[in-house]
Amino acid sequence: MNFRHRTGGAGEVDIPPALGKAMADYRALLDELENGSIDEATFRHRALRVGLVLRDQDAWILDLSTERWWRYDGVALSSLRFGDAEG
Repeated sequence: MNFRHRTGGAGEVDIPPALGKAMADYRALLDELENGSIDEATFRHRALRVGLVLRDQDAWILDLSTERWWRYDGVALSSLRFGDAEG
């Protein structure tokens, strides 16, 4: 999966493959919750692990309440919603 993220006037940032995998894993978790194969406690526990992607230069964190991914680069936060990504 290749995603691009607009950062306002600064251009685009490449989304790491690990984040693409985390997004797919989160979508699969949502499917499992919706079809009843896992309960809400299991969903939250697994989403916590899926929703944190650490790299050398940044970290991506999933806010479950808004389904928004936040990128922290050591200086500032930027965000990405699932609907904003293509891939």
